[in-house]
Formats: sequence, C-alpha cells, structure tokens
Amino acid sequence: MNRSRFYIINLLFLILLFVPCTVNAVPLIDDLAGNLDAMAAKYWDSRLQAAFGTFTYEYTGLATPFSRWLEDQLSKAASRTDRLTLFNRSAAAAMDPAFKTMYGDFFATNQVDGLLSGKFFTDGPGVRLQLELTSLRNGDLIDARDIIIPSSAIPATISLAPASDIMDRAKALASLAGSPAAPGGLAVSVSTDRGAGAAYYDGETMIVFVSVNRDAYVKLYSIDATGKTQLIWPNRFSGGNGRIIAGSPVRIPGSNDPFTFLLGAPYGTEFIKAVASTVPFAQKEEDFATLTGDARSVISRGLLVAGNAPQKDAKAGSFDTAEALASYVISKR
Repeated sequence: MNRSRFYIINLLFLILLFVPCTVNAVPLIDDLAGNLDAMAAKYWDSRLQAAFGTFTYEYTGLATPFSRWLEDQLSKAASRTDRLTLFNRSAAAAMDPAFKTMYGDFFATNQVDGLLSGKFFTDGPGVRLQLELTSLRNGDLIDARDIIIPSSAIPATISLAPASDIMDRAKALASLAGSPAAPGGLAVSVSTDRGAGAAYYDGETMIVFVSVNRDAYVKLYSIDATGKTQLIWPNRFSGGNGRIIAGSPVRIPGSNDPFTFLLGAPYGTEFIKAVASTVPFAQKEEDFATLTGDARSVISRGLLVAGNAPQKDAKAGSFDTAEALASYVISKR
C-alpha cells in the first residue's frame, strides 16, 4: 500500500511538472498563427509564401538558442494560418545587396514573396518579440507587430540572452583595422546560408557566402564558442590564393568541394570573420588548425599584406583592406 501511494505521488508530481508546458503551448501557437495571418493580410495577394530571416537578441545582432526555438514555434503556427505559408529554407542573406542576385531566380521559381524576421527583448514576465514581414521583391515592410511571449511558454533550458563574454567578443571582432573603410573603397560582405546572426542545430551543415565590390584576396576565419580561431578558407580543398572577382559571390563550400561545415559541440555562439585586400596577404596560416593567441590578435596578424612598402593597385593606385563579421549560434536539439 505504501509503495502504491509512493507511485501515485510521483505520478502526480510528473503531471504537475509537465502540464504548464502543455497548457501554454497551444495558446502560444494559436496566438502566433493569428498574428501571422493578420500580417499576411497586409499583402496584396490572398496567399503569401515567406522564408525565415534571422531572430536576434535586442540590438546585438546575435542569435541565441531562443532564436531557433522561436523558429520552431513559428513553423507550427504557420501550419494553422489561412494566408501565410513558410518556405523550408532561410533567405536572410538575400537582404544583403551583395547576395541578392544569388537568390533572384530562386525566389521567382519558388514564388517566395516575403521574409519573416525579428528581434526579441526581455520584457518583465515574458519576452517581447518585434516581428517583421518584409517583401523580397522590393524590400518594403509589409507589416510589423509586437508580440508578448509569456515566460511560462518558454522551456527553462532555452537561453534568451547572449552571455556577456560573447557580446564582448563580438565588439572586439567587429573592427580590427582600426578605422572605418573610406567611401568608395574596398568592401567585403560575409553571411551564412541562414543569414548573419543565424541559429543552427547540432548536426546541421552551414554554407558561407562571401562577396567583394572590387577584385580582392579574401581570408575567412572561424572563432568557436570557446574563442579558438581557425583559418577555414582558402584551404587545402578550395579557394587557391583566395582571389575573388568583384560582384561574383562565392559559396563555401562549393557544390563540388570535398568538404562540409558540419556543426556540433562546443555549443554556443561562433563567428566568421572575413578580411580582404586588393593585394595578396603576406602569409597563409595553416587551415583547419587552432591558431595560437586570442582571436583578435590572430586575425590582426592575418591582415598583413605582402611587402613592406605601400603596394600599388592598378585600379585604385594603392592597396586597400576591408573586413566583415557574421555570427551564428549552435544549439543542441
């Protein structure tokens, strides 16, 4: 009898433990579905197909595990809408003019009309989501609205804000050259296939896009969640000397490259840093190997270009350098 009572008490405890999640899940999905339908109603057509953009914390540009959890909830909500369909591919990189041309034919073929993205903020007992629906045809905002997600609907294991050291690392990596690029000078853009500020699950693969506005040499570094830095492109499999033609974005890995970027532990926020130069770099570090020193000093050394005297560039009269940063978070499923 005592043992039976023990089992009943434990069963009741488990029910009470999981009921809040069950109770809040359906109202949250219904609320999101209603908002998505209302936003899509602002579109000129009766149906709108949208792809995911990025969902980042406040104004940091950084994704967190909450970002991908939110995408999962929005996917479930979209299945209950009358006017909006979610396309099963991210298109965040298309909002960067450097990569827009890569997506033009893809959007036309698949009739992807909009991009769903947003920022989220800590707001009292919950999370305030600023959700935006943007036209991929002309970049205009179709609709935007604030949605409050109660804390009770969010699993306790889901992190909302980036750790303070991650935000410090993002600031440190943002500008290594010491001064902003001159107007009309060399510019480099970098993004993942889920955008700059993306969220991935363990076991997914990542594609990196890089583009320059003038012919240039480019190096890409990866900085993992622990701060370790590696040169990931050009590498022994792809990229040669890293030269990229202006206005011709490069996909890494390419469709015929014998490697992939398979994501896994350590979980957390990682960065891709692109550095570009109109003349060759002075050295090429060993690829896919941990480079000694903190990320900032490692990549700053990598910015050195060939020769000790100012180099001459046929188009500009002198060499030029540029840099760009993209981040992404890896979460355990």
